[in-house]
Amino acid sequence: MCENVNENSWRSRRANIIATLSQTLGVNTMLYLPTLGVLRGALGHVLAFAVVYIVLGIPLLYMESVVGQFTGRDCLDVWRARACLSHVGYSQIIWQLLFFIHVHTINSFLVHYFLISFENPIPYFVCGNWSTNDCDIINFNYTVNQDCLKMADPLPYCKDLCSTFPEYQYWRFKILGQDKTDTFHLPWRVGLASLLISFTIFISCFRRAKSLKWALWLVTLYPMSARFFFLIGSMLQKGVVVKYKEALDSDFSIFIERFDLANVIAEVLYSLNVGTGLAFGTASRYPFRAPSYSNTVIVVVVTACVAILGTCSTVMMTCPYAFKYDIEPALLMKYPISNSFEKIPRLLHVYEQTSLWLIINFSFTAVSSISSSICVMSGCIEMLSKRYPKVDRNPHLVSFIFVLVLYLGSFPLLRNRTLYYLEQIKSAISLLVIFLVLMEIIVFVLWYGLDRFSEDLHFMQGVQPNISVKASWLLSSVILVYVFITECYGLYSIKDRSFGFGVGWYTLLCSIIFMALVSIVRVLLALYNNKLYEEIGLDPEWGPMSELLRRSRAMFTAQAMTKEYMYRQYHLQAGILKRQKQSNVRTFYQPVFVPKTEGVRFEDEETSAD
Repeated sequence: MCENVNENSWRSRRANIIATLSQTLGVNTMLYLPTLGVLRGALGHVLAFAVVYIVLGIPLLYMESVVGQFTGRDCLDVWRARACLSHVGYSQIIWQLLFFIHVHTINSFLVHYFLISFENPIPYFVCGNWSTNDCDIINFNYTVNQDCLKMADPLPYCKDLCSTFPEYQYWRFKILGQDKTDTFHLPWRVGLASLLISFTIFISCFRRAKSLKWALWLVTLYPMSARFFFLIGSMLQKGVVVKYKEALDSDFSIFIERFDLANVIAEVLYSLNVGTGLAFGTASRYPFRAPSYSNTVIVVVVTACVAILGTCSTVMMTCPYAFKYDIEPALLMKYPISNSFEKIPRLLHVYEQTSLWLIINFSFTAVSSISSSICVMSGCIEMLSKRYPKVDRNPHLVSFIFVLVLYLGSFPLLRNRTLYYLEQIKSAISLLVIFLVLMEIIVFVLWYGLDRFSEDLHFMQGVQPNISVKASWLLSSVILVYVFITECYGLYSIKDRSFGFGVGWYTLLCSIIFMALVSIVRVLLALYNNKLYEEIGLDPEWGPMSELLRRSRAMFTAQAMTKEYMYRQYHLQAGILKRQKQSNVRTFYQPVFVPKTEGVRFEDEETSAD
């Protein structure tokens, strides 16, 4: 009974679009992608984002949605198309769990900053007992202000000027405790914020679809609305008109110098969450004949618009600070400080009604992070519910266990060095997503057969995929090979590799090597047992979950579908013409009552007399 209710809750088109948007409008789209664009040339990256979203984003997300909708399988079952690759789905599950922990850890600090933004005075704008003697010296020492900000070539001692910012010292000393000698430092408020997030996730998932559908509407619509409102508010600040053209990099000087195509493509794919397996689970609950391509286009276009608007609002955010201190916006973005917890508060400090904009900024960033956590957790619960009836009957208990393990497991990560290590590990392991997307194209499109995959789409949707979509699938395989090799080389060539990058690099290599070794061993064992075709061949039950649909697909061909379509169109047009003819006959022979007149014979009378 619970399963039927859950399935019916996802059959509407709006529910499917909102569920997919909640995956794409995460922290990558709301925070990381706009920051990357402004740091490396805003205007050029806005154009690059738009092109990559259209050329690669739509076809790749469409491919995952089609595979999930056509087969009705999640990321574990969908890889059983080839027996030798059935273990790849577990890599996506492991990635989702690691991403779940990472997002929850970062979001704990975001929620903490959101809560303290209501205080007066705001703690990270004033120097306290945790600060050093030179805290906020730039506002109290006129000489330092002139030497470090007004001069074209700052003096040598200005190199560490960022360390005197109160935002810098609050984050490093008060929150992370980098000036302390103890091995563990954790503000109680950050732990409380982690508990609050865990409770929110539990409330969103404890009744599965009944509670999840309302949560997804909230975590999807609020970040978009708040992001747009933040953009409008940034337009009203001082210095935007003066500095915006320079901050936008309208001459493409910064863009030409720092543009990295492989990194832009990787970041766009991260924002869409392709390769993570989330789209398989969402699409598997969608009706078989429901439209898929239009939904994908809507989701990608909305996500691209949010990312582009976020880039524009981030550009505007740098203008008031650059105008006040008369510095270049590009120089401001180069400050060696963290973006979320040091740079953004520093920039918003010069805004009018600072507290309001801080609350809005941290709120939509935190809510977008919560949406990513909700999608991962709900997907895991749905996957377990299909395999274990007890989980299907007790979703609230499973949700509570998930949340409890998440809270206790992420609590030790809320410390000084661990946070930076976690961020570095995540940036390295993210390349695994690019590798998995490449495998999806190879397995479900190229190895399966592009023509056969197109026939599946024709059978499911009633129309063939466009030539541009087919070309994008073929082109994506080449582009992703280039992106993966380029990003791996860039990661390997880092000279000052820290502990986090080292762990992430070796974890990435071990994951890929392990998947390859398992496949090779399974093929060798199958060859030894004379079952090679069963191991590398297509699963006989591959296709729709319904046996009736599988039989219909076995008898289906594109030529037969074309003939049937023409036959139906012919009979449809014939029926229309027949009804029109009958209607015209009735109108022509409709009797008309007129008075009789002597000496005049009407045409009808002559016809009847004849």
